[in-house]
Amino acid sequence: MGCCSNWSPTSKRLCALGSTTGLCVFALVLGLLWPALIWEIAKKEFVLEPGTEVYDNWIDPPIDTYLEIYLWNWTNADSYLTEKPHLEQLGPYTFVERHERVNLVWNSNDTLTFQQRRIWHHMPEKSVGNYETDRVITINPVLLTVGYALRNDPIFLFYVDGIINENNLATTPFYDVLAREIIFEGYDDLLLTSLLALLELIPPESRPPIELPPYDRFGWFFGRNGSETYDGTFTIGTGKDNVHNTGVMRLWNGANATDYYRDFCGQIRGTTGEVWPPWGRSLSGTPPNVTVFAPDVCSSVTLQYAEEMERYGIDGLRWIGNDRVFDNGVHYEETKCQCTAEDISTCPVLDNGAMDVSRCKFGAPATVSYPHFYLANESYLAGITGMKPNATEHRFEMELEPYTGVPLGVKAQLQVNLNVQPYGMTLLKDIPEVMLPVLWFRQTATLSEELADDIKLVLLLPDIGVYVAYALGGIGIIGLVLAVYFSITRWKLQSTDSC
Repeated sequence: MGCCSNWSPTSKRLCALGSTTGLCVFALVLGLLWPALIWEIAKKEFVLEPGTEVYDNWIDPPIDTYLEIYLWNWTNADSYLTEKPHLEQLGPYTFVERHERVNLVWNSNDTLTFQQRRIWHHMPEKSVGNYETDRVITINPVLLTVGYALRNDPIFLFYVDGIINENNLATTPFYDVLAREIIFEGYDDLLLTSLLALLELIPPESRPPIELPPYDRFGWFFGRNGSETYDGTFTIGTGKDNVHNTGVMRLWNGANATDYYRDFCGQIRGTTGEVWPPWGRSLSGTPPNVTVFAPDVCSSVTLQYAEEMERYGIDGLRWIGNDRVFDNGVHYEETKCQCTAEDISTCPVLDNGAMDVSRCKFGAPATVSYPHFYLANESYLAGITGMKPNATEHRFEMELEPYTGVPLGVKAQLQVNLNVQPYGMTLLKDIPEVMLPVLWFRQTATLSEELADDIKLVLLLPDIGVYVAYALGGIGIIGLVLAVYFSITRWKLQSTDSC
């Protein structure tokens, strides 16, 4: 009866025990090796090179990024001599943001050098207020920059201040301009164009130390829309040598550090925020902090792990910006290098919560903080009114799926402030000495449901082999138990039984 009808009991025992044991061993090996095998295959898709999924999504992002800009309107500017500045939040004025990678150069050390063109289009349906007609009153940033630049050079300051007043290049310490002008279109500022023309007439070796935006108009985002060069030149790892180098910053503008900040604070670290190296199954315990290089502040921002989260059925991790980001060495020793004072012994110059970015912003006395001075020292709130900081609205957040490194969501939020002081300028005499918010922005991007389905499939692949191994292992164990049972009972007692 069948091929095994003439087998001896010993042969039957060996056959049954051997096959079931082999099945159990195969299931064990499959369960152990399958995830590693899938990881080795998947790693090839996490390399930044043409044809991979990561590269395709980086070169042509499948999800929209939005930029929301809020302006701070100085509502009682007419009474600045007697009242604290009261600020009213205008906006958001919302724009869809598109990134284009240009001038790509593949380097022999498994890095990629490129520039990026950011293009914004206004979206009235997602905005609050009228971008075309809303007006905002704020401090004159050009006037303030001139005073700040010449604050230590009284002779040039006296000379330039006289030129400004005698020629009516500025007649008030304030701007009263359209929202669209102060954001992207630019405001035709006679002071700016006159000073640029004046500086061109002075030999370079004799020029005063005034650094002005190289444009004939002033706007916080003027000259940026569609520019290939404004954000600088990036060099990042492709991950071809090691997948953990994918997207990691190596150089910015050809250097591994900036001269805007000292020591660790000036180092080029982290990723650009759009491509992250995958952790695979190596992540255990409390996740490490993550770092984003932000060209807007010419430095890196390190985010602290906060909690687990879920989006479209995908488990992820959330990191947030905490009080260390703009501490200036007040509470955390490692942030002392954020202080930009020439004399280190005078540091910290600023209270915690607002970091000096003056050298990054054409010499303007500018700082960055979280919106509404969230997590900042109370001293910043004491000089003004209108701030309402809260974590829900103003926290900086980054969400990642750790196995693939795919961003699930981002809410990057920063506020630009100007350090308002008289600086010896006639028009700024008696101006309140405050850290004045002028705008804040929120950049958001969220994983789409369609892309989430693709990621779920990738995350399921390592488990498929394990589930199959469980099933085969279960069958093998049952078979092994039956083989042992028949070996002890039937095949042992019946020497001539058939299969």
